[in-house]
Amino acid sequence: MKEMVGNLELEVEAVIDIDGEEYKVVNVPNADEYRGFPPSWDFVKSHMLTWRPYFKAKMIEINNQLIPAIGNFLLNLDEDMYELLLDIYYTFKVNKPSIETNISTVITRQIEKVEQKFGRGFTEEEKTRLYIKYGIETAILRDIGVIN
Repeated sequence: MKEMVGNLELEVEAVIDIDGEEYKVVNVPNADEYRGFPPSWDFVKSHMLTWRPYFKAKMIEINNQLIPAIGNFLLNLDEDMYELLLDIYYTFKVNKPSIETNISTVITRQIEKVEQKFGRGFTEEEKTRLYIKYGIETAILRDIGVIN
């Protein structure tokens, strides 16, 4: 069964009850799974150096892990996209960053974390590919209503 979550139609994987409230668990595609570019891609691409997203999702703690929710939808994200979402959450919702901080700052930090994981610096081509990947995933998060 598919449901509209923001501007995207997502597959519902399960329905669960949390503290008496019913939530539908939906799979959110990452950049590799999404066909083409999401509707918000042009906005994200054009505003990369100035956009300071507002975090709209609710974070629900389940088994000591924060799970993002939009309305009655729990979002199932892959590990990289979840790390990106958490970084956006802590940067723009929890920590109230300086005015110079924008979405590009978060994406650059994510690329640096991947470099550390691989134990080497990436080439400019590899960094560009990752920058586009994280930009697409940010657009997906915007399209489903996590950020605006």
